[in-house]
Amino acid sequence: MPYWQWYLVIGLALAVPMVAILAKEIWVNLSEKAKRPVPAQALRSYALVVLVTTAIWPLFVPFVTYEKWTSRRNEKQRMSEERIFAPSKGDLVDHFTVAEVEAHEIVDDPLGGAPRLPFGHLHEAWERFVGELPVGAQLWSYAVVWENRWRAQEQREGYVAVIDGGIGPFFETVNYRLEDQA
Repeated sequence: MPYWQWYLVIGLALAVPMVAILAKEIWVNLSEKAKRPVPAQALRSYALVVLVTTAIWPLFVPFVTYEKWTSRRNEKQRMSEERIFAPSKGDLVDHFTVAEVEAHEIVDDPLGGAPRLPFGHLHEAWERFVGELPVGAQLWSYAVVWENRWRAQEQREGYVAVIDGGIGPFFETVNYRLEDQA
């Protein structure tokens, strides 16, 4: 097979993953412009990606290699810098007994999708948490606005064991980004 045919075959083979990678971006971009993307517009965009990738695929190889290398390095750096969430003494709100928490956290789903138990589907996780509490641990509720690794603020709430004045294991019940609530 002549060189130019191999060139096109390799380009077409690389076009498939490129379309897969860019498909969501194309669809979202078209959706934002027209609320409902016209299939012809999406098809034109996909065809353009296939044509460009097939024609100039050698330029993508170093670019993709560079992107993979830097994203892996940035991920390692971010993981080393990432703070791990844990409530502190300043986040404590109120002292509870296990019975009080379970009475307060009964899930009442009118459609019956969740069991009528403390924390609903998370009841087994709660039972494990309570079962692993050290003797003499006090149960406190906590609430904190936490800045995650992307610098977005999150509301986090739950229950934490206080052991000899120190913070122990915690059970998180609420976690949402504040900007999503605005």
